[in-house]
Amino acid sequence: MNESTRWQSVNHIETYSTQGDDDTIVYNPLSGETHQLNLMAIDALNFMQQPANLQSLTDHICLLYQSPNTDEINQQMRQLVEQFDDLGLITVCWP
Repeated sequence: MNESTRWQSVNHIETYSTQGDDDTIVYNPLSGETHQLNLMAIDALNFMQQPANLQSLTDHICLLYQSPNTDEINQQMRQLVEQFDDLGLITVCWP
């Protein structure tokens, strides 16, 4: 993954909160699949409704959760973006 690559969530994703849990169910009508995501993943996916690169996503999550931007957080965000891509929840934005 190139650091300058910009990603955006796919259109028409539907989210459903689960009762008494921090997880959210995400339905992707393009694939017909559902996925259970934690709160941080939902915050990241929501942020990616607009094109974002890995650094802007990481900066946003660190600011939102008032966490220092560490190598561990950067690695977690990289893995999250890769998982979103594998699940078909995001797509590359071409210039």
